[in-house]
Amino acid sequence: MNILLTSVGRRSYLVNYFKAALKGKGQVVGANMFGNAAGMVAADISIITPPAKHPEYIPFLTEVCQKNDIELLCSLHDLDVYILSQDQQWLSEAGIAHTLPTAEWGRISLDKYESTNLLKQKGISVPKTTVSLATALEAIRNDEMRFPLIVKARAGFGSLGLAKCHNESELQAAYNTAAEQALASGSNQYIPLPEHEMVLVQQAISGREVCLGIVNDLNGAYRAHFACEVHSMRSGESDWATSLDREPFVATARAFSGLTKHRGIWGVDFLEDEGVYKAIDINPRFTGDYPFHHLAGSNVPAALLAWASGEEAGADYFHSIPQVTGFKDLVPAIAKI
Repeated sequence: MNILLTSVGRRSYLVNYFKAALKGKGQVVGANMFGNAAGMVAADISIITPPAKHPEYIPFLTEVCQKNDIELLCSLHDLDVYILSQDQQWLSEAGIAHTLPTAEWGRISLDKYESTNLLKQKGISVPKTTVSLATALEAIRNDEMRFPLIVKARAGFGSLGLAKCHNESELQAAYNTAAEQALASGSNQYIPLPEHEMVLVQQAISGREVCLGIVNDLNGAYRAHFACEVHSMRSGESDWATSLDREPFVATARAFSGLTKHRGIWGVDFLEDEGVYKAIDINPRFTGDYPFHHLAGSNVPAALLAWASGEEAGADYFHSIPQVTGFKDLVPAIAKI
């Protein structure tokens, strides 16, 4: 079985997880718009693509899949996920299994305000959130929000526009900066938003960060979930983390699985607020937290390969040992490109 990882970027570890799961019975094809990415070097075959927003992107991927007998596709970047989620018919016609969300969930996941409101409606706790600076200031005066506050791009990714504000002057400056960054990023080309609603203002939470990896099979049925506490970040990704007991998060994971009916693994980030875990982000793909689940005993790449082959995934693919602490090491390597 050959698999395609689009927007593979620097996730060489994920390429290696899939290569190990294949056991020499297939190849990992890495696709990316830049050839000098770690994931491209690690892949068996690396292919430079047009940008995801290019009109020839999907025709290009269609040809890649045909030439390389691709049977499973996973996208590893938010904007790439969104673009591919909006046009999946070619995958169905080619009989290629994939982990893309529906078109609706592709849009919802990219819009942090809409996803926050939807989770709240479905009974999943979220922080107080608004997209209007005037509304945020009014909420502060009414004691409905309090400093510190978090500002970030509404349709951003990679911590775009992220800032912590401790007073009104910092809030106004951060809001304006985030709006400028959101416009410059081009994210508004994907989800058209009014210019005065492109920035999220959210109640800051000082508790620990817990990330859930929620796994459904390729029919959208719940199979497992994993949990880890993130201790530190680097370059927008989890850097140190410790696996946690999964039992306290069963109800939340199952509720989320039933709500999205997604394929594969999605990451959901939570912050603890006086014993209540509040969702702050949805990532419809493998996230930077997955390696810590893998180190604790899980093997989602192997499960996906089994399902894509029409086989049952073994129970051992969903193990998770609590209190395993891991970190992302920097290991220099010769790039054979």
